[in-house]
Amino acid sequence: MKILSLFSSKKIRPLWHYSSANVLWRVMFSHNGKIIIEDRNTETKSTLFSCLDSLSGKTLWREKVFGEQWWIGLEGIVNDRLYLHGFKKPDMPESKNIVAVDGNSGEILWKNDECTFLAIQSPFIYGYKDLFERRVYYKINESDGKIIEELASLPESIDPNRQYEKTDFIFPQSLSETETELWNIVRSEIECTNIEHAKIGKYFLFNAYTPHSDPALGLKNTFYIIDSATKKKVYFDVLNEFTPYAVPDSFFVDENTDRVNESFGTLYYVKERKTLVAVKLS
Repeated sequence: MKILSLFSSKKIRPLWHYSSANVLWRVMFSHNGKIIIEDRNTETKSTLFSCLDSLSGKTLWREKVFGEQWWIGLEGIVNDRLYLHGFKKPDMPESKNIVAVDGNSGEILWKNDECTFLAIQSPFIYGYKDLFERRVYYKINESDGKIIEELASLPESIDPNRQYEKTDFIFPQSLSETETELWNIVRSEIECTNIEHAKIGKYFLFNAYTPHSDPALGLKNTFYIIDSATKKKVYFDVLNEFTPYAVPDSFFVDENTDRVNESFGTLYYVKERKTLVAVKLS
């Protein structure tokens, strides 16, 4: 019996989706329920930023430009404030300056062109400037971006490697044939070149790459959710119809959402590089 006919049950449906005309270059989550979308158009060399509510998918603001069109990137989001940076040289990934944006409105609050972003310890931001033979550090007022004082070194409490975004997601792992009986079901029905999976509550999530009949078309990346108790498929989508190679971490899950309604969390994935999809696992 084929897998698609074997699996049938009450279906899970997407909670919401967000689509862009451009490639979703980066997706950043805050610790208080915001999602920052960075989308890029490689032909026009333009970058747009948008902000969503993670629970509802509501667009709080959309397709904002913060000065520089292309050589700009995300630093992090803290206390409903988004921080971005420019680049010292177009062909070098070394960042410069600080741009602070209101996460609720998408309006620029201030810019500091003297320092490069390093860390935040509210109510201060710590930045630096590289001189000819040394690096100088600065304490900056987070409310207006003005330098408060110059420092010879960073305070011991400052971690310059800290990430200012939510990162505690569950990512899939490679599935081996010894891990689960579902391996045999999947491999007997789908000619897979790579399988990644995650077990979330009662659900078994996996995506699989299958080759097209014409090798020039590459691989097809499909995603499934199976109820582990009934072995029935409850969700299916095509993440990429045509991709030249397998890409790890095609999906991820936030287990920390909506505990009240007996949810196992929220699944997120990007479809065809241009659509962010959220699925409640309940």
